[in-house]
Amino acid sequence: MGEEGHITVHIKYGEHEQTFTGPVEEVWRAVNKFFSDLLPVFRLMRHATLTVDLVELMKELQGLISFSKGRVIVLADRRRTPDRDVIMLALLGAYIGYRLGSLPKDSLSSAEIRQILEKTSKITSTRLSELKRQGWVERTEDGEYRATPLGILRFREKRLPMITPRPGKKARR
Repeated sequence: MGEEGHITVHIKYGEHEQTFTGPVEEVWRAVNKFFSDLLPVFRLMRHATLTVDLVELMKELQGLISFSKGRVIVLADRRRTPDRDVIMLALLGAYIGYRLGSLPKDSLSSAEIRQILEKTSKITSTRLSELKRQGWVERTEDGEYRATPLGILRFREKRLPMITPRPGKKARR
């Protein structure tokens, strides 16, 4: 047991860890300084971290994807939707389905993607390679494919408006 009026405070947050021991007032000031020094770092990290709002993403994809019997269903018109967009819709479906507990994984095999795309394995492989080069898709340890956070962000910014036009606007291709 330490001296009377002395306390020990141990703080650990991620990589940041510190122990303060001493009179209550000194430790209080040290803890406050510790947090005031870290708050700008926390704010920067929050702005620098790519996060996906699942509810917002689900709203944006309403009418474009669905789930049935543990599978992703792409509802977008495949004749009018570019292959890469169909693949991204399927992978976003896997992303959402996994997080909702409707699917066992957030990735799809190339065979599953080929079936959704309704194209040959050569076309499927070519489109997946293009998306991988762009950083929109990554290959898992199991050899399957999943959408990256960057891919989700860029698809939502650049391609999704082309698939789902805003009221009063026509879709561009």
